[in-house]
Amino acid sequence: MNEDRIEGTAKKVVGTAQEAIGAVANDEQLEGKGKLNQAVGTVQDGYGKVRDKVKDLIDEAPTAAREAVDTGRDYVRRGAAAVTRTTGDNSALILLAAGIAGAALGWLALSRRNKTDA
Repeated sequence: MNEDRIEGTAKKVVGTAQEAIGAVANDEQLEGKGKLNQAVGTVQDGYGKVRDKVKDLIDEAPTAAREAVDTGRDYVRRGAAAVTRTTGDNSALILLAAGIAGAALGWLALSRRNKTDA
């Protein structure tokens, strides 16, 4: 709890007392001042709550960032494990097949280009 919340709450209490005394004493000016102090106190207390929340978020940001990075790393590990389970010991064969497919696509594109140039 910061000083704005404490001061805001105090102003609300004083304003409530002023309003009550003004109503009993039939003093409209004191009653109005009490209502104004309550409103100012409410705003100041709200501002203090926002300050506290922002401070909490700033304090928690490094931890949240670390957790996000750790979660990302965990997903990468799980994904790599899933690929390994799916391909098994055939990863070299799959890479060879991908290379052959890439070479075939390159050869096809080159042969089509040569036909359009002629």
